[in-house]
Amino acid sequence: MGDIFQTRLRMFPSLINCCTIDWFTNWPSEALVNVARGSIADEPDMNLNEDEEGVIEMFKVIHQSVELKVETFFEEMRRRAYVTPTSYLELLVTYKKTLRT
Repeated sequence: MGDIFQTRLRMFPSLINCCTIDWFTNWPSEALVNVARGSIADEPDMNLNEDEEGVIEMFKVIHQSVELKVETFFEEMRRRAYVTPTSYLELLVTYKKTLRT
């Protein structure tokens, strides 16, 4: 960033304390599929052989549909909501927990 920027931030600490930086970008479809595939492959008890691709596709569709709804929410309500990588990983964890019970 540079010394000038650091000096500016020290002079005006509210630039950091009162701001939110939007670091979130949408994941590409391929990344969503690969993460879901890896998550399911990590579980030794899961035998989803014939349905595995459909389940993985479902995870991708769910996550992308939520991303679209977040955009609609912003357009209608003028309020930001975020769909983060953590929310996608939580979807996968919840699915695995449901299968175990």
